[in-house]
Amino acid sequence: MFKRYRWWMVVLVLSIVAFYFNDLLRADKRTVEEYANRFYAYPLPPNTEIIDKGFDYGVSYGGGPWGSGGQPTVVAYMKLSSELSERKLIDYYKINSSLKGFEIYFKGDEEIIKTFDGKKSWYEGKTPSNPSEKSNEGEPIELIVQKRTVFESPFGELADVFH
Repeated sequence: MFKRYRWWMVVLVLSIVAFYFNDLLRADKRTVEEYANRFYAYPLPPNTEIIDKGFDYGVSYGGGPWGSGGQPTVVAYMKLSSELSERKLIDYYKINSSLKGFEIYFKGDEEIIKTFDGKKSWYEGKTPSNPSEKSNEGEPIELIVQKRTVFESPFGELADVFH
């Protein structure tokens, strides 16, 4: 009788540990999805539409060959098409925004950077210092609006392993 009771206690403890470990594994994904959804919920400028959007996370984003120094980073982006001028788009995201830290790259000024293992990518580029004020009505331009930040992960540097 005692052996059977001990067996069920081991099964119960292992089940509880597995449940909490599974919840811990999903914590990063929930955090990242919430971040991306807040980013996507930011209203688009007028005469602008989303072409593509995506997000990812890991410890390999930016900061040299070893990534972000072991801190998990979330990257969310939207590829947009807009009839507004470059100046109006930059002002919309950089000046009028309640959310800070937008990165804005116009088509041709952006570069897709991949992690050393090639599994993850993000955009880098230059935002024009003298953006065009010419309206693009009828001939929309494409741009990338991206936002990245580090976040606390229960796994720290191991965040990529469990992702």
